[in-house]
Amino acid sequence: MRGSVRNGTPSTARLVAILKESAQRMEDSGVWYTHRQLYYEFCRSLLPLAQIDTLVASVAAASSVAFLTALRRLTLLPVGVVGASVQLGAPSLIRCIPFTLVPPVDEALFTEVLTIHRARYGEPPGLLAPPSSHAFEVRYRERDPDLYDYGLAFVLVCQDNTIAYMLRANFVHMEIGGAILAMEEATPLPDALVAMLMRTSTPRVLLLHDASPAGLRWAAHVPQLLDLPYGFRITALGLRPIHVLRRHLFALRSHRYSGELPSLNLIERIWLRAGYWVEVAALPPVVLLRSLRYVTRPVPQRRDSWWSELRRWRTSGYMS
Repeated sequence: MRGSVRNGTPSTARLVAILKESAQRMEDSGVWYTHRQLYYEFCRSLLPLAQIDTLVASVAAASSVAFLTALRRLTLLPVGVVGASVQLGAPSLIRCIPFTLVPPVDEALFTEVLTIHRARYGEPPGLLAPPSSHAFEVRYRERDPDLYDYGLAFVLVCQDNTIAYMLRANFVHMEIGGAILAMEEATPLPDALVAMLMRTSTPRVLLLHDASPAGLRWAAHVPQLLDLPYGFRITALGLRPIHVLRRHLFALRSHRYSGELPSLNLIERIWLRAGYWVEVAALPPVVLLRSLRYVTRPVPQRRDSWWSELRRWRTSGYMS
């Protein structure tokens, strides 16, 4: 095979079997997914987080044992307490440590394995074909011409057109009650959608971008690109380097970036200048859909204190 596998080369049959398991998990989730999302699921199958925890735990445990052994000598702790503290504390500590992962296979090898999978088992269920070039507004008008007479709370604009296509294929726009556009479809924002947004009290434009210099620059210059009227609130929902480091997403590597990176902390700027970047497709599709549902339609949590319970009891009727 022309592609490469880091840290060892499994056999072709093994890679095809792993891809079949990855596609089966994606099918069981009940979500339509893109080619890139299947690629990252394949990477997660080759390099699960449990193995990463084991490797990092072996390093962290060595330093933890030395520290707890010295502490035991001072506080006279039993030896079993030291071992239990390392076993219980290391996994949770590792999950909190931010670090960067690199995909174990490249795109070329994944494409070859997917070709073999298609020849043996057919097309993976739920895998979306590449999106067409038809405009969102034209198809929308042909299907529901009177829908533009209503108001619209927000519009979600995606930097990656395949992610916008995937969200619409899963009917996320129907569930959250907002329009979903790709960056090309929203540059500038169609006049009909602007009119729908202006019929609401607080029109919003949500941005879904990659954790990359191009994505951050695009989110910073969106008002000029979309030609938005005054009063529209813009909210960036995209990835930032700190999200990538905490979620341990697979990062790609390109040339070093030397431009300006405003509104980022020192660690994020160093990470981007090292050439790392992560696309939204690196998130599992279920996690992406759940996050969008939570952000666009948050469920209010009821927090009743003892004082509010007492006031409710005093104002309630005798027979209540």
